[in-house]
Amino acid sequence: MRLRKPIRLRDFIRVGDFYFSVIGYRHDNGVKCFLRYVPDEKGDRVKDGKKFRKLLHEEAVNFALESGMEYFDGHIFVVPVGDVDEVFKPEERLGDALKSKEVRKVVEFFSGIPRNEMGVTGSRLIGLEGDESDVDFVMYGKWWFKGREKIRKGIERGTIAEPDSDIWEFIYRKRKVNIPYDVFLAHEKRKFHRAVIGSMYFDLLYVRGYDELDKDIPEEKGEKLGITTVVAEVLDDSFVFDYPAYYPVKHGEIDAILAFTHTYVGQAFKGEVLEARGHVEEINGKRYLIVGTKRETEDEYVVSLTFLESVGLLDEFGKWKDG
Repeated sequence: MRLRKPIRLRDFIRVGDFYFSVIGYRHDNGVKCFLRYVPDEKGDRVKDGKKFRKLLHEEAVNFALESGMEYFDGHIFVVPVGDVDEVFKPEERLGDALKSKEVRKVVEFFSGIPRNEMGVTGSRLIGLEGDESDVDFVMYGKWWFKGREKIRKGIERGTIAEPDSDIWEFIYRKRKVNIPYDVFLAHEKRKFHRAVIGSMYFDLLYVRGYDELDKDIPEEKGEKLGITTVVAEVLDDSFVFDYPAYYPVKHGEIDAILAFTHTYVGQAFKGEVLEARGHVEEINGKRYLIVGTKRETEDEYVVSLTFLESVGLLDEFGKWKDG
């Protein structure tokens, strides 16, 4: 199909009856994505009279291997643009999503931000939401930071709320976070990208604006050079909530930390000293520390030492490392 606009992170594509979530921004060799919904007579999602099933990460991998789906490269899915039947863009489909009172509540909360700079991704974007579906809300470029500030002020004023302990613990277990719970929670609470309106939970997800798509942040694999731990000052925080999260650092060997897992976005900000552990890769002559090389991060992480010291959790983190 001919694309009117570039495909970007958090768009969805449809190939036949299969729905994929888009990963990243560079799609020169095909759309990088992951399989999310497949037709299934026993599925609990319905669209146009057909039943579908949502796939978790491992289920999508197993489905691809068992079915012999040609798009799976052993790591992610790569779909030739010519095979794409439909592209779902959050900012273009917001009108359809507004049929949901839950979505309307979120949009009303973000009044003052242009509607063409926001949207809904996930099941609500493609019309496959279930009764328990959360709202995965997207904002673009500089507007995301304005949305984040609205959440911060809303929590301070009490017009919206932080997630409760049940939600935080669910996220911690679901993502199989490897750092101590208190360290995870402290970092999460200062990100202001998760909130509750009434009884409804939503995420605020970052996507680059169209004018930022040429940002030189690597997405491709590089030459693996080993595992190491880096302690360094963060030089810029413009893209620390992106995919991959991009932390340029002041360091003799490593240009930046790249986090390919949502757990470790927004962990440290400009001027703070972070500690990160992951795989060193050389990409286009530069060396990067990659965090999130696997779905379960195991001993990979990103934390702000500056922040942990300020909230009295530096010793707990140190004991976890030593243990």
